[in-house]
Amino acid sequence: MKRNKRIDARVSTPLFTLPLGAIPSADPPTSLAARNLLRHITWSLPSGQDIARRMRVTPLAAGDLSELAGYGLGLDTSTPLWFYILKEAQLVTDGLTLGPVGGRIVAEVFIGLLQRDPRSFLTRLFWRPNLPRFGGGRTGDFRMVDLLAFAGVDPASRGQ
Repeated sequence: MKRNKRIDARVSTPLFTLPLGAIPSADPPTSLAARNLLRHITWSLPSGQDIARRMRVTPLAAGDLSELAGYGLGLDTSTPLWFYILKEAQLVTDGLTLGPVGGRIVAEVFIGLLQRDPRSFLTRLFWRPNLPRFGGGRTGDFRMVDLLAFAGVDPASRGQ
């Protein structure tokens, strides 16, 4: 089994030269990092530290981002959000998952999409799962253990 790469602040080589087909306008730059920095500046996006403070999360310290200090632009104290999220995952979770800022942003995007989708279970007030109960029972009396059994991740399904 091939393990996934951990999340870190290093940009993979293929992302330095995106195919023009991956860029809607087909305009350079083709580097994902350069495009993200330009987007951050052009749209005046808040820094990762600003977002962390708004979320009431302790922001990464300037020392955690010391590799950015050498540019003399204050990036270690006002870090572009995309880089901040990668560095946060690297430092806070050892790259196994997103950190508190990145994870919350991703979760809130999914929640927002579900809330806006008229066919989403979130917009159907009386929606209930209609799978059968684990070990028998009426359809509609679905519990969390039934979901775990259906997904094959409960101890009984895994043979534990």
